[in-house]
Amino acid sequence: MESMGPGMSPVTPPAMGVATGHPAQAAPLQAHCAATLQRLYGWLQASLPQAPQVAGIIPLLVQAVQLYRAGRYDACLAQIQFALGAVAPGRPTVPLL
Repeated sequence: MESMGPGMSPVTPPAMGVATGHPAQAAPLQAHCAATLQRLYGWLQASLPQAPQVAGIIPLLVQAVQLYRAGRYDACLAQIQFALGAVAPGRPTVPLL
């Protein structure tokens, strides 16, 4: 993945297993969060030149990345949904995504 802008960095999954205290059941949710964040990053890179107003969701997505890194995958997904709702109120997903 290319380097991200200020405040955002590549999503690196934390180590899973007994040593980190994360149950193995979190792996699918972790993978879903990581894939969604990476897809959103690509969408932002493509969308910002044509629609600079979507930059307003960047702080919301930075919070989602922080939640991901903290291992709070449910909260990460909720934050992503909140950010997408800010771009497309009343819609479950952003059309360009």
